[in-house]
Amino acid sequence: MEEEIVEVETIEVSTPRSRFAAVSGIIVSTAVMALASGLLFAYIPVKLISQGFEPWVPAAMTPALAFGGLIGCFATGPLLRLSGHARVFMLYYALIVMSTAAIAFFSSPYAWLIARMFYGFAINGVFIVAQSWLHHASTDDIRGRVISVFYVSYIVALGVGGYLVGAVDSAGNSIPVLATFFVALAMLPVALTRLPQPEPPQTMTVDIRRVWRISPVGLAGMMTVGGLSMLLQSLSPIYITSLGYSRSDVGFTMLFMQLGVIAVQLPMGALSDRIDRRYVLAITAAGSLGISIIAFGGHGMIGIAMLILLFALWNGFNETLYSVSSALANDRADPADYVMLSSTQMIAWSVAAFVIPLCATVALAFLPVKSFMPIAAVLAGCFLIFTLFRMRSRKEIPADEREAFQPVTAQVVYPGDFANPDAPSEDEAPEAEAIEKEEQ
Repeated sequence: MEEEIVEVETIEVSTPRSRFAAVSGIIVSTAVMALASGLLFAYIPVKLISQGFEPWVPAAMTPALAFGGLIGCFATGPLLRLSGHARVFMLYYALIVMSTAAIAFFSSPYAWLIARMFYGFAINGVFIVAQSWLHHASTDDIRGRVISVFYVSYIVALGVGGYLVGAVDSAGNSIPVLATFFVALAMLPVALTRLPQPEPPQTMTVDIRRVWRISPVGLAGMMTVGGLSMLLQSLSPIYITSLGYSRSDVGFTMLFMQLGVIAVQLPMGALSDRIDRRYVLAITAAGSLGISIIAFGGHGMIGIAMLILLFALWNGFNETLYSVSSALANDRADPADYVMLSSTQMIAWSVAAFVIPLCATVALAFLPVKSFMPIAAVLAGCFLIFTLFRMRSRKEIPADEREAFQPVTAQVVYPGDFANPDAPSEDEAPEAEAIEKEEQ
């Protein structure tokens, strides 16, 4: 009878629900932080345009953010080896608080440019550390659900944050102060967690040539969506504002753009598990291309409701390029290459997320705001042509040899080497077990 009691207690400790609860603090933390991110993504362009700055000034905030994020990709590994996940997590949150407070304190766009660079540095680090921690602490039977909930909660919270820009008085510093509050609030779940920390990561491995040999379409897709996603996320509020629409309209646009990710990516991802993923990439690239042409051709003639719908679908197609390109590359790679593959894809995405918005910023200094749409159309069109060409020269992977699709977003950098893919995953680091060991 005693043995039966012990067995029942062990099952209760290791249930999926208890293990999911062990990692929920990190998910809640990043979701609350996303509220602040969404607020600032919508607030900064609206505020700068209302102060009379040309559209290229708020557009310049995006390449600054992406450049900081690229540096953050390389800096996070050494910082983790120096201080560990928990301390680095809090360090990055402190930098985000400082960058958000700087936007509230300073009025110069040059100061905001530096603040957004520090924000990009920190936010990429936050996601690398968070996902590394989640991968390490989750067992195989819940890992897929944990990562899916992490991505979806972040996307929804980002949209809600953007929506709040229309509900909060933009006079004075109310919005950046509220964003600072959200970031400080997001620190609490991590500060109070007893979740064990993963081992420090190994040195990042980047090999563009090898990834190109593994999956040219997967690598090209990552670079394409790096430019497309950052273009649309940064310039959509500038475009809506330039048409004379209100902050509330900007907020609704930002909200529905994130909901569009879920509405498009989930069914297209499921379809990619059944047919050649390159067909799905071609469909989504064609969708992105078509919407950019419609939006450009209908400039000044499309109402706000139709614009919101178009931008929601556009964002959904772009984000689907990211997730399916990642899945396609993993399908063709050996397990030994997963670490190198994810790291290289992360860097490729980050470089494109810096270069393409930078080119668009320069273009906006001489051209109208709508000129970002042809840039997006060229990117999507080139990737579509390249994908169709590769489909004729390389065979499809059988469905039973593919990795299962997982929804991911181009707005969250993938952790690369920091996911600790070689670490044992069975019964590893649920919080309840850690607490029980400490009590013993």
